[in-house]
Amino acid sequence: MKSYLFSFLMVCISFSIFSQDSLMKISTQNDVLVRTYQNFKQAPDSIYQLKIVSGKKMEIIHLNAQHLDLSTNNYRQVFKRTPGIYVSEHDASGLQTSISSRGLSANRSWEFNMRQNGYDIAADPSGYPESYYTPTLDAVSKIEVYRGSAALQYGTQFGGMINYQFKDKLNDQPFSIENTQTIGSYGLFNSFTAIGGNVKKWSYYGFVHHRNADGFRQNSQYTTANYFGKLTRQLKNGKISMEYSNSGYVSQQAGGIVDSLLHVKADTSFRARNWFQLKWNTLALQGDFQLKSQSKIQFYTAFTFSDRNSIGFLKSINVKDTFNTAIGSYNPRQLDIDHFLTQSSEVRYLKQYTLGKSIQTWTIGTRFCNSQIHRLQQGIGSTSSSLDLSVFPDNAGNYFQKDLNLTTQDVALFSEHLFKIGKRVSLTPGIRMEHVSNQLSGRSNNYIDGNVGQQHKNRFILLTGISSQFQCIKNAQFDWKLYANANQNYRPVMYSELLPSSTTEVVDQQMKDVTGYTSEAGTKGTISNSRGMITFDVNAFYLRYNGKVGSYLVNNLPYKTNIGDVVSKGMEAYIEYALFNPFFSKSTNSELLSIYFSGTLQNATYVSWNNPQIAQDPTHSIQGKKVEYAPAQIVRLGLNYDFNGFNFNYQYSYTGSVFTDATNSVGANATATVGQLKAYDLHDVSLSYKFNKNYQIKVGVNNALNEIYATRRSGGYPGPGLLPSQGRSIYGTMVIKL
Repeated sequence: MKSYLFSFLMVCISFSIFSQDSLMKISTQNDVLVRTYQNFKQAPDSIYQLKIVSGKKMEIIHLNAQHLDLSTNNYRQVFKRTPGIYVSEHDASGLQTSISSRGLSANRSWEFNMRQNGYDIAADPSGYPESYYTPTLDAVSKIEVYRGSAALQYGTQFGGMINYQFKDKLNDQPFSIENTQTIGSYGLFNSFTAIGGNVKKWSYYGFVHHRNADGFRQNSQYTTANYFGKLTRQLKNGKISMEYSNSGYVSQQAGGIVDSLLHVKADTSFRARNWFQLKWNTLALQGDFQLKSQSKIQFYTAFTFSDRNSIGFLKSINVKDTFNTAIGSYNPRQLDIDHFLTQSSEVRYLKQYTLGKSIQTWTIGTRFCNSQIHRLQQGIGSTSSSLDLSVFPDNAGNYFQKDLNLTTQDVALFSEHLFKIGKRVSLTPGIRMEHVSNQLSGRSNNYIDGNVGQQHKNRFILLTGISSQFQCIKNAQFDWKLYANANQNYRPVMYSELLPSSTTEVVDQQMKDVTGYTSEAGTKGTISNSRGMITFDVNAFYLRYNGKVGSYLVNNLPYKTNIGDVVSKGMEAYIEYALFNPFFSKSTNSELLSIYFSGTLQNATYVSWNNPQIAQDPTHSIQGKKVEYAPAQIVRLGLNYDFNGFNFNYQYSYTGSVFTDATNSVGANATATVGQLKAYDLHDVSLSYKFNKNYQIKVGVNNALNEIYATRRSGGYPGPGLLPSQGRSIYGTMVIKL
């Protein structure tokens, strides 16, 4: 019934689409009364910060602490107005982002180019794009989401780009302070303090953040601390800024459970000695300059030096981690350590000129990234239960079975040109040329002589694309556009795919990078008057993902190679109706009632399967099977009411069922690493009140009906088995701004 209702809603709203600015002001004709209404989502349609977005799917999410649970980085609330974003909610701590779109993998968001303040936050965006670090949302003012044709501007990815943009300052006063304190279920305590201000040509912003909780499961405690500072100098023709961010956390990993426990005792944990630690440091320099009246240049350079450490007992769930009487202690744990060192730089130039009666726009940019990873894996760790990074040699004297040096160099040149044709039509062709060089060396026990040798892989990538936009109507009340785009995409084979995961696994030495393309077509715009505004964004999409990497058996041994091609197609829709002062029309205060719908219908399937042993056997082929973790429906409905400092927010979320393996196994296996995950729906509610302009209190309930569900199964980290998601939780927040 839910799928039929959802399909009906998608069809009903697919006739129009609208976009809006981040701030709306409504004035009356008979007096000078001006009311201001904050919008939650913005969809630029031409140029945005030296980036051409005409004809593309790009949106800006404006964060507001009154309407969202920022204390735990609740991503299903953050992306509630962004159709198509699938959130893997297996970790309630919010320490890592695991999101995807259009049937792609959500594993630490590795199909997106993840950024903070415009620069990369992945250790190696081309060779190891997993996002271990995620900024605290208390400090974020907005999130920029690029999808589809964003590949030309952001390179080697299929999902697009997501940028967390921090606040630059709190206001224009010389000194201001913001303090947020949150307590909640499962021992949650979140503290955030920021200072900022503006002194002549200087502005500054910095924060200190701490969060800890016991976790909703046994053995799932965590603590995190974040520090950030930014100093900006206004120049005659621009600005330059320098910033430093430091983040670290320690998280106990509860591991997986078997399916039979999900609805009986989901908080069970069979692993008490699994730990994860992160130390993340980034130093960045940025600049924006107006060269001439119609020329601008923008640059950044960033350095990341970080560590990722994990230790635990990673045997399958049916192997208990018990006291070993033969050695008089618990068994040694597996220790894995990564050291990251990355330098990335990017320069963008934008030039506008007049041709005929229209302003044309050309942008060009270049990017350089050098990443070095020293990977130490499968070390013999301590037998204790605490976070102990001690390591012991094996019989051959080696401290780690894998001691690898991984280096990636990425150089790119990209350009786009926005051609305005009359007042209604625009075309934006683009091109990206990229050279990616990977080098791998070191030692691994998975090789016969232990020597990996020097492995090099160089490739030159050429991507092209085009975007188009047609302005149907544009006046004071109605702004309606049609848009379409198509472009090539590319993702290099990752280091984790190039290396054998066991002594028996064989890696195809001719494995190819993932190639393909994305396309989308839609319509967007706004209808507004003094009573309210309707905002729509509806589009269809088609994504081709060629050469997905996986394994199958050859001579009874796992063989890792390009297993097949994937096609994902569907429809995304967003509609919101905002009513201005619906109940108190004569009040001088702004009153806002908004109702929104955000939904996705998608069909992600394997269209080819490259295993030669079963290519002619339809009983074993996965051709036509659903892609893992790609729900057919994602629905989010919500209501928001603001008046005179009071806010009420309600959100409903529905996510369809998913398969967790390519063969689409329905029942779970004995180790709970495969098996279908059922659909689930969640309800979130919050109330807040802002008084004296400087104080705000908020209470909220997440998963109010205590839905028991799971969004992921694991075969390794953070512990094999089914990973339950958090049930009902309650929180209270106090905000002070002075």
